Amino acid sequence: METEKEEQQDHQKELEKKSEEIKGGNEYSVILSRVIHEGEEIFKVKNKAMFLSALIAGLEIGFSYFMICALYYLLNGTIETTFIFKLFALVYPVGFILVILGKSALFTEQTSVLALPMLNGQRSIWELLRVWGLVILGNVIGGIIFAVFIGFLAPHLHLFTAETMVEIGAHVAKEDSWVLLTSAVVAGWLMGLLTWLLNSTMNSLTRLVLIIMITGVIGFGGFHHSIVGNIEVFGAFLHSADISFLDYLWFLFLALLGNSIGGAVVVGLFKYRIFESNYEEKV
Repeated sequence: METEKEEQQDHQKELEKKSEEIKGGNEYSVILSRVIHEGEEIFKVKNKAMFLSALIAGLEIGFSYFMICALYYLLNGTIETTFIFKLFALVYPVGFILVILGKSALFTEQTSVLALPMLNGQRSIWELLRVWGLVILGNVIGGIIFAVFIGFLAPHLHLFTAETMVEIGAHVAKEDSWVLLTSAVVAGWLMGLLTWLLNSTMNSLTRLVLIIMITGVIGFGGFHHSIVGNIEVFGAFLHSADISFLDYLWFLFLALLGNSIGGAVVVGLFKYRIFESNYEEKV
């Protein structure tokens, strides 16, 4: 076991060296090396800095929520509601662009990134849970602050009303628990895949297109993203007696669980297992 572990660590060092030398490469091992290296750099960030970065991400992702509410308020009553929800795909990527290109700490973007160093034996599961906890806490608090702030400001600027926030939140939280969970798995899967794709290219325009494409699919499908959904459901809770605080917490729990499964297991574990199987064959 020790020999295998040493061989694995030596191979990882070679991968990291290769990824530094081949900036434009898109080979599987190079992409994996970049993702693992990115995860290692995140683990090295101090707790306070990580929390603040996550808090900022929670605020910035709120602009996806702002655009959704503004679009719904603008079009509601003029076209079918179902069609409006599909049009969310056009504005849903806004907050993600701000967060991802701005390098803020977003839970669903980092789920698979942080899982890979743990799967590679470089970090423990407790270190993984510590960073996840900090990022989730910062994202949720940032989202709550944004929901309170925009809920106060938007009606004064005639952007949307409290009723809009309630309708959006109720639409997100109305699904049965199993539907919400599996939907969150899909959203986490897509976000983990986005991280993988972003590490396959260094071109800024390509990265922008990838963010718009993947998050647009999440918006079009209405898949449950825990951090955006946190703002959506909390915003409804603020202005409606029909959504209790327990309803909000249950939604948040299921969305976080589903996103974690989708990002860490479906993408992180499966992608790493492909590499591991290939490496075992060679040695």
